[in-house]
Amino acid sequence: MKSTNGVRAEPVVSESPFNELLHTNHVPTDAGIAQIRGHLAPHEAELARLDALIRDLSAKRERTKHYIDAHKALISHPRRLPPELLQKIFVECLPTAHNAVMSVAAAPLLLGHICSRWRAIAFATPKMWDSLHISVENYINHPKNKSAAIVDWLTRSAPFPLSLSISCRDPLGHAHSYCTTALRVLSKFSARWTSLQYINLPIQSFLQLEETVDAPLLRDVHVACRSSGAGHHHILGSKFFSGTKVSVTSLDPASLVLKRLQDPSYRWEHLTDLTLDRLGPEQDWDDYNTYKYLDYETVYRLLECCTNLRSLMVPIELGENLTQTLEVPALESLTLTVAGSECEGLEELVDHLVMPKLTKFHLINLEFLDYISPATVESLELLAENSPLISDLRLHLPHDDTVDTLHTVLANFSPHLQKLSLGLAGEAYPYVSKYLKADELFQNLAPDGVVIPGLDLTELSLDLEYVPDALWTEFLWKHINHHTKLRKFHLKLWSPHCRDVPPPVAPDVDPFLTRGLDVSVKNCIRPPFDGSPWQGIEDR
Repeated sequence: MKSTNGVRAEPVVSESPFNELLHTNHVPTDAGIAQIRGHLAPHEAELARLDALIRDLSAKRERTKHYIDAHKALISHPRRLPPELLQKIFVECLPTAHNAVMSVAAAPLLLGHICSRWRAIAFATPKMWDSLHISVENYINHPKNKSAAIVDWLTRSAPFPLSLSISCRDPLGHAHSYCTTALRVLSKFSARWTSLQYINLPIQSFLQLEETVDAPLLRDVHVACRSSGAGHHHILGSKFFSGTKVSVTSLDPASLVLKRLQDPSYRWEHLTDLTLDRLGPEQDWDDYNTYKYLDYETVYRLLECCTNLRSLMVPIELGENLTQTLEVPALESLTLTVAGSECEGLEELVDHLVMPKLTKFHLINLEFLDYISPATVESLELLAENSPLISDLRLHLPHDDTVDTLHTVLANFSPHLQKLSLGLAGEAYPYVSKYLKADELFQNLAPDGVVIPGLDLTELSLDLEYVPDALWTEFLWKHINHHTKLRKFHLKLWSPHCRDVPPPVAPDVDPFLTRGLDVSVKNCIRPPFDGSPWQGIEDR
């Protein structure tokens, strides 16, 4: 195909003699097929020429871009940053919610894979290596290499104090055989231990550390154990618990304390923070009734021994056996996980404990409440009177009488109350369909609603049945427009399980964030109580 000036012209698709047949159901004859192929020949040749040209141009573009990028790297801003500033940036990249993990996908190892200069700076920054989490399962593959890597990691951290955690996902598996090896490596650096988390590993291995390890700086210890086997009750007697902050998660926390209370040689004065908790949310709901709680009198005796205790979290079964008043002068935080369906006996405990410095009180009910008894309300009123400095309050309220009960309770705590957390009573039963009445609750806490004298919260957390976004957004706009002190709002919304209904879309919280209000909304699906045709296959 040529133009009038003799230069080769590109074939034009619109010049096809077959235009009227295109995009139809026409079936060409053999002769027609030959004509079409002959017509396409120059077009196919032109397409091949263009493809070759594109490849050549793309290769030339890549060579030019690589040339430019290599020169721009010489004058890039990160290259000119002084090592001291890079060190500060690197430290800010470290995880804050947990210890650092030994993975090239996360800091600090990730930063060392960028370039040799960054790797040298990272290796020369001890602060980047002062925490480490070890998964025993991950230790199984190449244990010798892992041991050497741990030694190198912790050696770089000198002279900083160390925060360590070691865990095992399979408590009954063969991974436990590698626990001793990992602990032996960690023990070489025990002089700098300040925090230790020992999760789901043999109690015997933990207690054997005492024979070879000296950890004079250890102040924060957390032990989580599923088994109540041999040696279990000796945990609190470990010299590692001579620090100040102790957390024990166990199937049977009561046995730990009872054994120690019966041992007059064991001293409690060193403890300032003590957590005795059930197993966390990974437990099976069928095992709920196997959990053990400290009885009323044991908690009283525990507080009597821990004269310097600042915070206590404990599962308790309330009763009515106390006769003497006990002053706990240093206690600032008290979290009670209540076993009973009602908080009977709470008034007895509050009436016999003098906690003048108490600022945080959390009461968690594990069984569903149909109502809050007048005695419980009176107990909370007495607590507010005896501990007037409480600024952080967490309660689980029943479905009925929400407004009246809430107004009565909060009116007593309002002078100093800043943080309030409200949720359903029955945390261990996710199938319960009764939740706080959201509309009445928001009306009661809105600045233009039912006024509670002196109440001006800075942080509010709610656990509610699913409500329209308009309800809580209107509530927040009222606080913004009234210039209240509310700065944090956390909302967990539960929706009924329904296979044919998609989960709620995450709401837009940016309008509140830009106005200085920290808002988080989490949508949760309540599991079905009854069986379904999909049971056993829908979660695969």
